[in-house]
Amino acid sequence: MILLLIADGRSIHTQRWAEYFAQRGHKVHLITYDPMERSIPGVTEHVLTSRWKNLYISFIPRHLVIKGLVKKIKPDLIHAHFIAKYGFHLPDLNFRPSVVSAWGDDVLILPKKSRLLHYYTKKVLESVDLVYAISRNIGDHIISDFAISQNRVKFLPFGIDTDLFSPPADSRDTGTQMIEIFSNRGFFPVYDNDTLVRGFALAYEKNPALRLTLKGDGPLEQSIRDLVASMGLSEVITFKGKTAYSDVPDDYRRAHIFITTSLSDGTPVSILEAMASGLPCIATTVGGIPEWVEDPKTGLLIPPGSPEQVAQAILTLAADPVLRSRMGSAAREVVIRNGQWNTLMAQAEKDYQALIKTYRQDRS
Repeated sequence: MILLLIADGRSIHTQRWAEYFAQRGHKVHLITYDPMERSIPGVTEHVLTSRWKNLYISFIPRHLVIKGLVKKIKPDLIHAHFIAKYGFHLPDLNFRPSVVSAWGDDVLILPKKSRLLHYYTKKVLESVDLVYAISRNIGDHIISDFAISQNRVKFLPFGIDTDLFSPPADSRDTGTQMIEIFSNRGFFPVYDNDTLVRGFALAYEKNPALRLTLKGDGPLEQSIRDLVASMGLSEVITFKGKTAYSDVPDDYRRAHIFITTSLSDGTPVSILEAMASGLPCIATTVGGIPEWVEDPKTGLLIPPGSPEQVAQAILTLAADPVLRSRMGSAAREVVIRNGQWNTLMAQAEKDYQALIKTYRQDRS
């Protein structure tokens, strides 16, 4: 199979997807605006740089190059990851079979910002043979908000390597110690770190053993750093920049609790990674999160935008190591049962092959 991916090469999800199919012996081409900055055996990368920073202005020149590459590569199937930007190239390519993956914002947030974005999102969804939704909630929105047949929408979450993401060999709780809370969502408005920091501050007033690590980058990082400093929490809240993917499992193993206070979400990979690592999760009741975090079995669900609820959830888990352990074990079992990377990718490969077979028969 010759597979053409149109996606963000910087994303670990894109890289893992490309690597899987290359390792399976397929010829994989990746068209991206930004380079992977790594080499994956069996993957040919086509980087479409642009002299213009404006995505709208650079879209047409890039699109013309993509059309030429499609003719040259002659793929058996094209798959775009994320509807906006990358998926927007699909309708005019008029290529079959084609697939698009909806990751969250491209369905839940961006189409609501303008009629133009809504129009092109719907156009992409109507043009493809299969739509992957990383959460059932996203799938429901695709069907209801864009009038797409449910027969062309399939739930396929980002899978997790449960050997790589696993609990530490030794118990996290070894007597008197600090309680480490971890979040690696980055510093973007949708993740609402303001609420997280204010909620942590309320909990810290009652339990000085609490510590918080915020990992990632984003446009709001400095404002959150300023908030932490103004609240006198610089000694107990740590900021950590992005690291190599291979370092991420240890982040979870060092933590006792994972937390996310997002205002909108699909199926956050970080939550699945944390669950696979045996961590109880505190998360907001948005998007696809309740499909994985079951209150009070695998974690605690809270409404978005409430520092008081953040504080209460933190204090509840911090005070009870037995509860944390029980939730963490149950969380890992959920991911093992429903979120195994190899199982989900094998399903994607079967879907690809079925689509290719259908179109070959139609053309013969």
